[in-house]
Amino acid sequence: MPLMRTLLTLGCELVRHFDDLVAVGWGPAKSAIGRRFFESTAAAWLDGGPFPALGLTVFTQTADDSLESEGLAFWIGQELRIEPPLSLDKVAATRLGIRLVNHLVIVGGLQDDDRIIAPDGTPLVLRPSRNRAVISVWRE
Repeated sequence: MPLMRTLLTLGCELVRHFDDLVAVGWGPAKSAIGRRFFESTAAAWLDGGPFPALGLTVFTQTADDSLESEGLAFWIGQELRIEPPLSLDKVAATRLGIRLVNHLVIVGGLQDDDRIIAPDGTPLVLRPSRNRAVISVWRE
């Protein structure tokens, strides 16, 4: 993690130095992050704020209407999967995903089930898959 924090610090400095730079590419999430958004969210995290989940991870809808992260495994070795019915409201599910990504980066991933309370008071279960590197989330 210290190496990655240094890399993001360097990225922020490059964005500040090269005015013609349009976006920062992030391979693990297959994303392009607008320069100002990258600099503001990465700098905030480096200063103790939340992890810059949007950009360093992305969320995609699956065929079964779940919402899955891409790029989180780079940080913790696991991806996040928000199951229906939580995933049916894509905006709310993405907001929840951003908060959960921050939580998971702080704790370094999950080995066992974790029960948390969502911002709206809903009890949630985070369960790591036994056969693949995925953490599934649903209402308790």
